[in-house]
Amino acid sequence: MRFLCDANIGSTLAFALIAKGHDVAQAALAHPHDRDKAILERARAEDRILVTCDRDFGELVFGQKALPPPAIIYIRFEPPDVTEIIPRLLAVLDPKALQNHMTVIGDSSDRRRQFPRTEE
Repeated sequence: MRFLCDANIGSTLAFALIAKGHDVAQAALAHPHDRDKAILERARAEDRILVTCDRDFGELVFGQKALPPPAIIYIRFEPPDVTEIIPRLLAVLDPKALQNHMTVIGDSSDRRRQFPRTEE
């Protein structure tokens, strides 16, 4: 799968995805000055799943009806050790389930919400 890790996603998570054979771009390295709308558009244009800790992407897609990327994974919790996120992140990587959804990885459970229908 192809991912774009938002600037707030550190190298530890990006490297975990790369280690599993995924194609990963990191916004902090490739596009450090991009704002949320530009990152969202880049993920969509490059057909990448956006991985973020920023809830603003949900507002852009669901509230402002911005065109979404193939999927968004929103990591909503901060454990004391970032490596605790890795198994939770890897567990949600089902391409069919992710497609056209925002997947939220929370403190104790995960949930998915389908993107609203949009006209391009």
